[in-house]
This record gives sequence, structure tokens and C-alpha cells, in this order.
Amino acid sequence: MPTYNDDFALTNGAANVTMALSNTTGTATFGGNGPDGEIILRDGSGQNRVFIDANGQRMELRNSGGEIISMIGGGANMRVGTNGQSGNAYFYPASATDIFNNGQATVTIDGNGGNIFAGGQGTDGDLVLRSTTNQDRIRLDAGGGNLWMGGNGADGDIALFADSGDNTTLDQATIHLNGQSGDIILQNADCAEDFEVDTLEAVEPGTVMAISDGVRLRVSDRAYDHRVAGIVAGAGHYRPGIILGRKPGGTNQLPIALMGRVCCKVDADQAPIQVGDLLTTSSTPGHAMKATDPTRAFGTVIGKALASLEQGQGLISVLVTLQ
Repeated sequence: MPTYNDDFALTNGAANVTMALSNTTGTATFGGNGPDGEIILRDGSGQNRVFIDANGQRMELRNSGGEIISMIGGGANMRVGTNGQSGNAYFYPASATDIFNNGQATVTIDGNGGNIFAGGQGTDGDLVLRSTTNQDRIRLDAGGGNLWMGGNGADGDIALFADSGDNTTLDQATIHLNGQSGDIILQNADCAEDFEVDTLEAVEPGTVMAISDGVRLRVSDRAYDHRVAGIVAGAGHYRPGIILGRKPGGTNQLPIALMGRVCCKVDADQAPIQVGDLLTTSSTPGHAMKATDPTRAFGTVIGKALASLEQGQGLISVLVTLQ
């Protein structure tokens, strides 16, 4: 193999150097004096596979079909993937011995699945988010399985939104955990518990329910019924804030409001209902009525009226207070 001890240079027609190899400094220079500096590496079939473009400030990697699968630069960006290739990134600790063994990576960014994996190989995967003043504000701790939020001059809140929320306005959050006050704020109104019912199809929200002969509930149909259990939650503009005892896949189950505000079916034909009246079960199936007989009311009261109804049947707001 020949050996060259001197520098090597190519010039354009104006005798300006456009490519130089320096034996003194060990550097290779391409471009300048008019032409752009580019480096192209081809595979055995002549297909361009690696392209370094000085003018575009980028490096491209291409597949055997000539399609770009990775690019660094072109706006200070790094693009990996596309055209049949998943863009993944693997980061290894100093103790790793095989750079092609993905299982030794402690951080993996999976472009195909859109996942980020951190930790493993004897290392906990943690994520720390800091403020502009370098204060730790949010920490995900894989080792302890903890989520740390707030502190260092800022309170940590968690806000959960319905699909109609804008993910910005805190008042629209259906659940708000306030780190400053320690409050759990639920947008919905009552506390309910899932119960099995005798006939699911015949029951709608706002219906007054009583305990059946078994564990299940039935539609109440007796006045001053000591077996009164609660009101089916979800009628009108109220929704349960908390639902207890919910079992995924359960059948014939309905949330029964045990406390809080709920809309309830009432029958005012027995007696007009005013705000503050105690309500009990009535002989009208699924309806409550004003408790006018104190001797029979104890143990049968389902709640207190928050609205009035002079006559007929309707749906009013009730504060559930079983007694």
C-alpha cells in the first residue's frame, strides 16, 4: 500500500482549494471557495446510504431503496425512523458490554410504540422535572413507586378532566387534588354505593329503593318503609362524586346515593312538599313523599327536600340523610 507523507489538495479552475487532506493536522476538509462540501458513502450496488451535506447542515442515512430513515440536522433536529424503519434510541450505562444488545440499555425510546422506558439493569428509572430556577417540582421514582409533586416554592396539584374539559381551566376538573390545602375536590355531588337490584330494566335514576328479602334492592312501593335504602344516583344534573363497591363486569348493579345531593322522584299528591321537609317512602312505586306522621317517620326518612313541589309527581333535589 502506498504511503503519503505530504499534504494533498484539489483546486477548482481558479486555483482555490476545495478539498484538502492534511498529514500535519490529520484533518480532511471538503468544500469552500464556491462548492459545498459533501460526503457520500454508497453500498456495493451503488446506492447512496450515508450523505453528509455541509450546506444543508445535516447527515442522512438511507435504506437500500434510497429512502431516508434517519437524519441529524436540517434545523438542529434529529429525525429517526419512517419508510419501513422504526425510529428507536438506546442509551447504555458504562458497564454495558454489547452495544447491539438492547436488553442492556437503561433508557429506551421506542418510536414504533411511542413508549419511553427508563431503568433496569440494576438502575432505578426516575424522571425529574425542574423549574426555571432548577428546583425539583415533579419526580417519578421507579425504585419506590412514588410520585412526588410540588414543594420548593410551588404546590403540587392533580387535576382530572372529562372529555369535554379543556385541560387548562381548573374549575372544569372533575377531580382536583389540591396539594396546598390538602383538599380532594370532587365536582359531582353525592356519595353512592353499587347494589344489586331485582329488576334492572324497571329502575331509572331518581328512583327510591328498599331492601328486598335477599341482599338485592327493589323499587320501594310502601309508605313509611323501614327497609328504605337510598335513591338511585344520576338523575337530573347531579352525578355521583364517589361510588363505593363497584366491581368491573358486575351485572344488575346500580349506584345508590347514600349521602349528599341527588335528584329524587317525589309524589306531592299526599301533601305539598316545601324546602326543608323530611321525605319518606310513599305507596307510589319509586317515589318519596313528605313525612307527615312523626310516629311513623323514625327509621323511614330518606332525606330532606331542597326544592318545593305543590302537587303531582316530579323530580326535585334532595339532601340524602337516612334516619
